[in-house]
Amino acid sequence: MSTQASAITPAAKTLQERLHELLTRLAATVELIKNWKESDGDDASIHVETTTKLIAAIQAVIDTTKKVDGVMKNDAELRASLQSCLVPLDLLDLLDHGNGLNPDCFSRALLKEALGQLAGLKRRKLALEMLGAAVQTGLRQRGKKEKETASESVKRKREEDTGTVKTEEASQEPPVKKQNTADSAT
Repeated sequence: MSTQASAITPAAKTLQERLHELLTRLAATVELIKNWKESDGDDASIHVETTTKLIAAIQAVIDTTKKVDGVMKNDAELRASLQSCLVPLDLLDLLDHGNGLNPDCFSRALLKEALGQLAGLKRRKLALEMLGAAVQTGLRQRGKKEKETASESVKRKREEDTGTVKTEEASQEPPVKKQNTADSAT
């Protein structure tokens, strides 16, 4: 048996059962309101019947709330334990009904904010990928230029070692003129 299971007191178990019952009754009341039937013409009997059901459901919620309150009043240790629990601020904001804040609207706003941040992160990732590709292309071009420069300097060094020195003018001449220049040098 785990330590958490052995730490559950009978009062805590009773509180849990009462809270479950309260949530069930609240859900049934909300469902009744969601499925409120419309009356046909002047016949208001449907409203009388539905209103009677709603009043009974609200009374059941009140009775169950009193049962939950009774469990809390009778067990000071449980009350102290629950009061010392840390509650996340987001949950407290979710429970705040003041200033017209609806938990459903709050949840949607959190989801919208998270999706907005995700979209921003995707845009940044795309921009960084594009920047990385541009840098990679630049590095490749730079590497090619360095290889060309290195191969040209090796050619020049070989030409200097063999004693054949070409001037820039000679290297710029067309092939026929180069051949005439080479023939006249011999």
